[in-house]
Amino acid sequence: MKLNISIYFIIILLGGCVEPPDYDDGLLENIPAIINADDYFSLSLYAENHTKNYNWNLGFSSTVEDTLLTSLIIKNYLGSAADSSTLILYNTNEAEIFNILLNGETTSISEISMEYIGNPHRLELISNKLNCSLELQLIRQ
Repeated sequence: MKLNISIYFIIILLGGCVEPPDYDDGLLENIPAIINADDYFSLSLYAENHTKNYNWNLGFSSTVEDTLLTSLIIKNYLGSAADSSTLILYNTNEAEIFNILLNGETTSISEISMEYIGNPHRLELISNKLNCSLELQLIRQ
């Protein structure tokens, strides 16, 4: 009798188990993946109705002879042109290096001398129901 009850309990317990979702890109929904080093910063985010704001202090240590290589990719964007999510990069004087409105799919690569922009110090993500896959890399060369 006890054996039958134990078997039924195990069957019910195993039948109620649910496996975790399968993520194709390795990213968890709405959780940013960050790498922050003295010559490299990377932000990867799979956003779905993302509304949380972030500030990251960058570990960059650069000189005026260095250049900043920026790579931004936004894929699978779902939203409207009226969306107001932004990425803002500041230098050590808190002046904006760039202020990018995230309102469509894009692939952008740029290179600029640190002499003109100063040392990148802080990155801010302001998110207003952001829906996309976002990849940002900042590389000091």
